[in-house]
Amino acid sequence: MMRFLAMGVLSLSAVASAFAGSPELRSGQYEGLKLAVTPQHQVEGYYAEAMGEGVTRGCTFYLQGKPDALTTWQDETYPGSVAPSSDGVTLTVEQGRQHPGCLNVLMPEIATGLDLTQTASKPWIGLVKVSADKAYLLKNPSAKATKRPYIVKDDVVGVLAFKDGWAQVEFINAEDRSFTGWISQDQYSRLSAPKS
Repeated sequence: MMRFLAMGVLSLSAVASAFAGSPELRSGQYEGLKLAVTPQHQVEGYYAEAMGEGVTRGCTFYLQGKPDALTTWQDETYPGSVAPSSDGVTLTVEQGRQHPGCLNVLMPEIATGLDLTQTASKPWIGLVKVSADKAYLLKNPSAKATKRPYIVKDDVVGVLAFKDGWAQVEFINAEDRSFTGWISQDQYSRLSAPKS
């Protein structure tokens, strides 16, 4: 009898450790995908990929919602999902190559599950799109904008915190350098999927 109890306890602990080790979605950079997990356990994302030198072709789209029921959009909306994998995420958008510019850039696997490796872990709680022509990254909300790095219209940046009409954001440039600072709510817009 004791041997069966011991076997049962060992089996339960093996199952529990298997579940404890299962991956969960985390904010970060996954190759061409910026992904933020919000405090409400929703996701916000921005996919951007370019191909070619000199004259480049590009594919960009946004995503938002519950991980298993996302809305993706650029001009049109298409359903999708994102799931954690052992070294990143799997992004699935059956009609993903129909987003503008994506047919010649995005891998066909997007329809059945495109595996993206995590390249950087980030504490982002959301993503915002810069709406001002130029937004200086201030050290704090009341700081002056002198000689500070700035971001420009249409940049999509990770949000570290929201406070009193301001967002503390992180911008990663083409050389993978990170810049953080505060921008005011009149300089950005929240990602918002169009109503279908």
